[in-house]
Amino acid sequence: MIKKLNIENLIIILITEGENVHVKSDNEDVLLANQNIDNIAELINHNFKIVKNHYEKLLHNTINLINIKDIYCLILSIVMHYLYLYNSWKMMYKYQQNGTLIFDEKDFDNPTTHDIIFNYLKLVYPDSWKTKGAILLDMGLDELEVYYKTREDFYKK
Repeated sequence: MIKKLNIENLIIILITEGENVHVKSDNEDVLLANQNIDNIAELINHNFKIVKNHYEKLLHNTINLINIKDIYCLILSIVMHYLYLYNSWKMMYKYQQNGTLIFDEKDFDNPTTHDIIFNYLKLVYPDSWKTKGAILLDMGLDELEVYYKTREDFYKK
């Protein structure tokens, strides 16, 4: 079975592969084990709305600073990362078997979310990623530079 989603002009293709759902878009390619296509379609839509709402609040006065399609691509990257992660936990850890796949808003503060933002913005906006990142992380530019350095140091260990 194949299902096509169109969320904010992003085309997302869901393909049933046995007991799994393969999710593909221009920037995403994720296999979600032991899932059904209708449930995953609903979760992607729901989680996208949660993440979109969060970033729209941060961007309310600066929406023209970042291309809206880039915001939506970034949102989809965050949604798919956590959907894959939460689904993996359900399979790996007994205590997570009944856990939800709905995006946990605490993950907006997760350094991995920040890394997704940094990596995307550095790729798309190599000359202005720090300014845009500061807005999306609700930080001042100096604070972002210090924080980014700690992330670099973390990965250099």
